Amino acid sequence: MTKHVPLFLPLGSIRLLTIFFSFCIIFVHPALADKMAESPELFDTAFTLQERLDIPDGFVQREMVYISILLGTLVLCLFFFFMQRRMKKLRERDRERYLQLLEGILDNLPIAAKVKDVNDGMRYTFWNKKAEELFECSAREAIGKTDFETMPEAVALIRKEDEEQLVKAGIPQEGIRRFFTKKSKEWFSFQHNNFDGRKWIVYTAWDITDLKIMERKLRLAKEEAEESNRIKSAFLANMSHEIRTPLNAIVGFSSILATEVSEEERVEYLDIIERNNELLLQLINDILDLSKIEAGTLEYVYANVDINKMVSEIEQATSIRLTNKDVRLVTVTPLPGLLLYTDQRRITQVFNNFISNALKFTAAGSITIGYGMPENSYIRFYVTDTGTGISSENAQGIFNRFVKLDSFKQGTGLGLAISQNIVKELKGEIGVESQLSKGSTFWFTLPFYKMDAHRSIFP
Repeated sequence: MTKHVPLFLPLGSIRLLTIFFSFCIIFVHPALADKMAESPELFDTAFTLQERLDIPDGFVQREMVYISILLGTLVLCLFFFFMQRRMKKLRERDRERYLQLLEGILDNLPIAAKVKDVNDGMRYTFWNKKAEELFECSAREAIGKTDFETMPEAVALIRKEDEEQLVKAGIPQEGIRRFFTKKSKEWFSFQHNNFDGRKWIVYTAWDITDLKIMERKLRLAKEEAEESNRIKSAFLANMSHEIRTPLNAIVGFSSILATEVSEEERVEYLDIIERNNELLLQLINDILDLSKIEAGTLEYVYANVDINKMVSEIEQATSIRLTNKDVRLVTVTPLPGLLLYTDQRRITQVFNNFISNALKFTAAGSITIGYGMPENSYIRFYVTDTGTGISSENAQGIFNRFVKLDSFKQGTGLGLAISQNIVKELKGEIGVESQLSKGSTFWFTLPFYKMDAHRSIFP
């Protein structure tokens, strides 16, 4: 007679063991679990085990239902657990990326940026490069510290009051203060922000000394532009008069010459026409040279120039223009056989501009044309007159374009400005020395180097 083995284990224990072994099978060895599901012999074995253990009918079926429910619940719980962990990691990674991006942006800002943690006793958590420069304190020294540890106590107390009011009211603050840094002035702003459940204060500041300097430069540039426009407008208004005057003289006296006049009158009228022709030609040449200078197309032709011969030619041309018998012409050429590698035409142009001014403003005395070599490194050319002279105020802007010392004198006001550009191109300097009622000396220098027969004196 077959004797059944009594069931000593409680049903609850059997359930727990069954769940445990099922869990092991499913999660430790999934392939074995699939095989069990596909093999009906396993269930027959289970029922045979039921008979041997004297397990009541239907117990195994009920337990299998319980196991299925519990396993399903367990799987769902595990799924949500791992998904939550995954989402948390993704959020943390995105947060770190966002913070890194934000810190990178703040660190490269042209203004000082600092961040304080309100929940951590107003300690600094961020300090960018511009803040290091402006506050003369490194990020390593500032992060993790308060204002009382990085600033004078009086400054820290004022900053504390501002921040307490900001946190309480939540209203951003901004203004100008002088004593937060060693700079002369500082513009600051506070922003109260909530991020990731914590309160932060974002502090931005920049030194406005450079801003004030820039504003001053812009204001001066604006004033200069307005002055330049005013002078240009005056020049354009005056140009019609300057051009019409010689044209009217040329046309008028040409018409008179067509009639019967004496020989003496004929010579006089021809002289007037010639002088006005020269004046008109000079006006046109100045305007053309100015346009070429603006476009950077003014030509320079270099060659070895005999300076003494050049000064002699200038003297001869000037003596023809000199009609005032009370003014004598003097030349000074102290160095015989002096050669200079330069553009003779442009140097002569500068000389002629100087001489034209001297002829206009010298009623009596002398006009001296010459050069000297105060040092071996450069030559100094000059035109000195005994004319009316120039005041110190007018002398400062005399080389600007469209400037005329006397609006009643003929001329474009461009000669000295053109001369300045020419001398600059020739690597020299230009200037004027003058006293009212005593006369003026216009001068320019050119570099000089000793040279052999075939080498330029310019590098």
